[in-house]
Amino acid sequence: MRLSYSAMSTFSQCPQKYKWQYIDRIKIPPSPELFFGSLIHDVLEFALKNDPIVPQLEKVLAYYDQNWKKQVFEGDISEKEFYNSGVEIIKTFYDSHKPGLSTVLETEKFFEIYWEGHKIVGKIDRVDRLPTGEIEIIDYKTNKKLPHEDDFHYDLQLPLYAWAAETLWSETKNVRLTLHFLRHNQKISPANIKSRADLEQFIRDIVIEINKNDFSAKPSKLCDWCGYLDRCKKGQEYLKAQNPNFKSQNINSEKLGQASLF
Repeated sequence: MRLSYSAMSTFSQCPQKYKWQYIDRIKIPPSPELFFGSLIHDVLEFALKNDPIVPQLEKVLAYYDQNWKKQVFEGDISEKEFYNSGVEIIKTFYDSHKPGLSTVLETEKFFEIYWEGHKIVGKIDRVDRLPTGEIEIIDYKTNKKLPHEDDFHYDLQLPLYAWAAETLWSETKNVRLTLHFLRHNQKISPANIKSRADLEQFIRDIVIEINKNDFSAKPSKLCDWCGYLDRCKKGQEYLKAQNPNFKSQNINSEKLGQASLF
């Protein structure tokens, strides 16, 4: 079975959403949050792809502007806020990046891990080699709020990145896992994360559940952030029970991924 962290996380949250997204492949337009995060990732890849030679800030901002899509924010009064936040993120990142301080080995690095008959795939935002020889895996985050240290203990994405690093750079024993919260210009390397054994067990459990072919909806408070809400009666019924004034709208965004810290 071909698996990604995103797919497994989606199934864990709601099997029905997993089916619509990964089996039926029903497309939905990106939300402002997802579009914004994706574009910032693209801009930083553009800036660093020839590191230590970095384009002028004006060129990076021009790339950002050229790829901005106003239609994603149609009817959304926060477009200006998003756009200006992106400009500030790029300027701050540009000012704080020191070419040559570390070696950028990869950006948007795709990986495959073959394990117990399954193929686990993913993409790492950035991989650096530090002066100490240590490999640093950097995952960009555009969250407005910084997480609490305890939150990292429940995340399984970071252990997966560590596993990928061991697979791609087997000669490197030391791997640093870093979350770069761009809005705050703050890097966090959590010490309290799940083990490889925890991750492997999570994957086994997910595979067992997927193979049952039971893709029943699992309503929760996250339904209000789901781009498939319009077609999900259980989700609508759940939200209506929580709020009698709830009315289904033509929600064309997929915000569920942004509801999580990771």
